[in-house]
Amino acid sequence: MRARIVLMALLAALAGAAPYAPGRVDAAPVAAYAVLAEPTDPVKWYRVRPSFNGQDEFLYEIAERFLGDGDRNTEIFKLNKGRLQPDGKRLTVPDEIEPGWILQLPPDAQGPGVEFSPLPVAVPSAAAPSATSAGSPPAAPADDGFPWLPVALILGVLLVITGAVLLVLLVRRRRGVPAAAAALGIPRQRTGPPAHLFDTAASWTVDRALRVLTTAAGAGVPAIYGVSVDEAWLKLRLVVPHEPAPAPWLAQDGGRLWVAALRDLQVLPVDPAAAVLCPRLVTLGSLYGTRELLDLGQAPGVIALQGDPAATAALAAAWATELTTSPWSIGVRVVAGGLAQHIAPGVQVASAQTVEEAIAAAEAQPPGAGVLLLGSAPPAPDLPRIRELAARGDAAWAVVVLGATSEDRWRFRLQADGRLDTGSLGVMVYAPGAAAPA
Repeated sequence: MRARIVLMALLAALAGAAPYAPGRVDAAPVAAYAVLAEPTDPVKWYRVRPSFNGQDEFLYEIAERFLGDGDRNTEIFKLNKGRLQPDGKRLTVPDEIEPGWILQLPPDAQGPGVEFSPLPVAVPSAAAPSATSAGSPPAAPADDGFPWLPVALILGVLLVITGAVLLVLLVRRRRGVPAAAAALGIPRQRTGPPAHLFDTAASWTVDRALRVLTTAAGAGVPAIYGVSVDEAWLKLRLVVPHEPAPAPWLAQDGGRLWVAALRDLQVLPVDPAAAVLCPRLVTLGSLYGTRELLDLGQAPGVIALQGDPAATAALAAAWATELTTSPWSIGVRVVAGGLAQHIAPGVQVASAQTVEEAIAAAEAQPPGAGVLLLGSAPPAPDLPRIRELAARGDAAWAVVVLGATSEDRWRFRLQADGRLDTGSLGVMVYAPGAAAPA
């Protein structure tokens, strides 16, 4: 954060100090976005893209995509009217928005690309001199005796020094870790998913944050089906909306979402023996630096993972590894059928050659949380058996099937390029190992 502020200050100073050179036609003043040293309350916002589905973006389409109703574009317009944007312009006409603009969204906005953090604030550079009229050469400046050459040389040296400083800051930023996240054990997020299947240090961060919550709230914590984590924030998606949230959590979106800053969670005590809230939490993937996790145990029935066969098998194998190595999944039993060739050696999974054998192995397990991973849809006679496992009163088994069955309650679709659409859950990410866009 401090490095970002220094960069903005240096760039703004240099922009303001640059002399007006004869014959130069300056562009309109440009604004840059910076994060304030004292961040404001988090809000939902979106950065306008050059295009979406091959078409230019506009407020009606953005409202329809993130709010479910294009007519709500007037709400977005009112939230952003007159705010300075990165190109130095301001939103004054609802039909005119530009790529790169930051648009604040209503609290109920959701979907891929919606951010939740303090709204970036535009910092305008110094106003540039007016350009000469088109077709007319600029007039030579009067010789007022000012020592332009020494000043230009000094500015050139400053530019070189500034470039070196920027390089050092950027290298340190890439190698370093933000203080709040470092204290919790979370490394700096990459623009895409981690090179390995999932980020172990970030997993410990999530686990500690959840135990902080149970330490403070005890048994009164509502059921959680999803977790989002990035460099600065941790968000919990609740099965049933609940307000108010215990400090330092903030209830958002009508109590459906609880949000807390990592820097606030790091100073709170944690009971190592605190109850585990989401023992069957797995990583769905990441998008725009945010890692999305889902508690398979909250599914109301069978979970269908459809799409590219190789990609779905790889994701199921990644879940098997995560469920046997994550700090929150101690004691969770994992049974897999028809996936032996995809699961890495040494992963502590009860592996069966066929889905029928895997179903029988799960049925024979003693009471306790478990996950059944089936590499293909079971034959019709076995469908009642997986339905019974997934709908048991003690919620002991979460059942994931690679394919479609008549018992599906959650249906996910995974493309060959790693794009994972969770359907009714409203989360779209790139699965672990896929090349997510920056």
